[in-house]
Amino acid sequence: MIIPYLREDLEILRGNSREDGSPAWLLYDALRNKYFTLGLTAFKLIKNWSGGDDIKIFERKINKEGIDTNIDEIKKFINFLQLNNLIIQPRGQKDNLLLNQKNSQKKNWLFFLIHSYLFFKIPLVKPDEWLGKTLKYAKPLGGRKIRNIIYILGFIGICLITQQFDSFLKTFLYFFSFEGLLLYLLALVFVKSLHELGHAYVSKYFGCRVSSIGIAFLVFFPFLYTDTSDAWRLRDHKDRLLINFAGILTELHLALISTFLWAVLPDGGLKSIAFFIATTSWISSLAINVSPFMRFDGYYVFSDWLQAENLQPRSFALARWQLREILFGFNHKPPEDLNPSRRWTFILYAWLTWIYRFFIFLGIAFLVYHLAFKVLGIILFVIEIYWFILRPIFNEIKNWYNLKSQIKVNKQTIRLYSILLFLFIILFMPWKSSLKIPAVYVSDNYSKIYSPYPAKIKEIFVDKNQVVKKGQKLIELSSPELDLEISKVRRKIKLTKTKINRISKLSNNLDQYMILQQRLISLKDELDGLSRIKSKLLLKSPVDGKIKNFSNLSNNQWVSNLEPLVGVIKSGPGNVIGYLKEKEIKRFKTNEKAVFIPFDGEHQKIKLISKNLDRSAISILPYLSLSSQYDGPIATRTFVSEEYENRPVKAHYQVTFQIINRDNKIELEVPGYVHVDGYRYSPIFDFFRSFISVIVRESRI
Repeated sequence: MIIPYLREDLEILRGNSREDGSPAWLLYDALRNKYFTLGLTAFKLIKNWSGGDDIKIFERKINKEGIDTNIDEIKKFINFLQLNNLIIQPRGQKDNLLLNQKNSQKKNWLFFLIHSYLFFKIPLVKPDEWLGKTLKYAKPLGGRKIRNIIYILGFIGICLITQQFDSFLKTFLYFFSFEGLLLYLLALVFVKSLHELGHAYVSKYFGCRVSSIGIAFLVFFPFLYTDTSDAWRLRDHKDRLLINFAGILTELHLALISTFLWAVLPDGGLKSIAFFIATTSWISSLAINVSPFMRFDGYYVFSDWLQAENLQPRSFALARWQLREILFGFNHKPPEDLNPSRRWTFILYAWLTWIYRFFIFLGIAFLVYHLAFKVLGIILFVIEIYWFILRPIFNEIKNWYNLKSQIKVNKQTIRLYSILLFLFIILFMPWKSSLKIPAVYVSDNYSKIYSPYPAKIKEIFVDKNQVVKKGQKLIELSSPELDLEISKVRRKIKLTKTKINRISKLSNNLDQYMILQQRLISLKDELDGLSRIKSKLLLKSPVDGKIKNFSNLSNNQWVSNLEPLVGVIKSGPGNVIGYLKEKEIKRFKTNEKAVFIPFDGEHQKIKLISKNLDRSAISILPYLSLSSQYDGPIATRTFVSEEYENRPVKAHYQVTFQIINRDNKIELEVPGYVHVDGYRYSPIFDFFRSFISVIVRESRI
């Protein structure tokens, strides 16, 4: 094998010392504005590079120079240089390399398409020359005096806002208008532009080149970026820390100034603009950029603070190594030698990042699903779940499979196999059979008593749990509106009678006399009808039984005719009616022993036998105590139409149960759960069945 030639345009720069104190260098690719960190061995290889020599001759040469390496390590280093296009390829090899890359792209067109959908960049401007010319104007803005003034104004603004915080919060409602959304987008563009300029100017202040400012898309969500790769030239990590923190600091300064302006400006357009800039800056700085778990400003600030280059890849590698050791006990060396505290810092960071990203990407997937039309939304949802969540898991499992020959029987593997066996039994074995069915006990001899008319309670004659006889007075109601109507009708009757008496003395007004007689009859019928309604305002017991109040009633209280006032219950047997979910129908068995357990914990359980299952789903839930509108277990939706007043969100089927112990002491409608054994099933298959049904339903297949 012949040693290839290095590109002549590459630069070697002195870098920061590594975490263990060893020296490091930077290999700079000016064409792509990329930096590669080199250790001592790699630096000596580059320094003594002999393009065109045989690899064995090169090995002997560098060994004479005191470099402890071998042919395998040299080949790995050459492969690294080839993959990053840092060497001059011979014409034939170059053509082969390009051909292989082209074929690889053809094979991985789907990979390229998905990756482009998930993330891509568009450079917009090359601002380096302009930044150099305007730096002198931007320098004073970062001075200590200006910063102190901003902090004082921000503190005053926050203090003033606390005095009118309700008004500040109400302004958020403006977001939901078209004008508010437009102003928000403009404020976002303005804030993010200054954010990136903060990075660019501080980078330029330290003598670094800013190659581009552009826009990047993460799942089509746009955000600006500034290429500050040249910051790797800086020897002091504190300088890089300032560059990375400059964007957040710029937004915080904007937030403080805008907060102060909102507090002091009069109502109008300027106050609205200040509000949008303030809220956008606060939310963007604190909720997004500060997070160290995504590759935004917070990540680079955190990695520079730890003085840890490539923090995420290194921490992920350590976390995977630690997981393999826990599960399999390979006794492999860690990917890199770190002190225990730093190692565990990296591992903890990796796990926190995975958990954070799981929820973030899951949220993004749901957002994409809801924003796109159903079929496309499902496809994009599946792509994101696979790419960001399942794909890393599958890759790690693939690595475990490749290491299967190294897996030996030890404490770790015994523990792992035991856990896997337990999970297999729990998830795949058809062991679960119990059904928990929302149900209600209903007495057969229970009467609800309503007011016939919207009225006011005049007098209450009974107490709760009082024993009453049929026809006994319960509540007397009064209706001022009804009394007024009756009074009006009576006056009309009196006036009509007076007119009839006057006309009856005249012989030539017979037609008018007959009209008044007909009107009098009509008025008397109206009075009889109103009197009958009024008579019904005296509520009486329809049966012998016991009083059950539904609410606390008092004199002079207004009541509606839509809800029951009291109930009268007669002792006797009742029924238990349950409502089964659609997915549980196949598991339901008739003539199976069951038990009804009330919600209240006061009544005793009732032994049952499962009987009939309706073949059609209910359209309306008849018992409000089971409805989610009244804190019940069945999700319902209330419609304006009385026909669908309490409609279940998902399909439920009515089930009737036969009561075995008739000596129960439950007297009225009591909600609870029925526990009954059904056909056994596997939880994992039940999950997949539900998942497939959701996919079919949402895609409208």
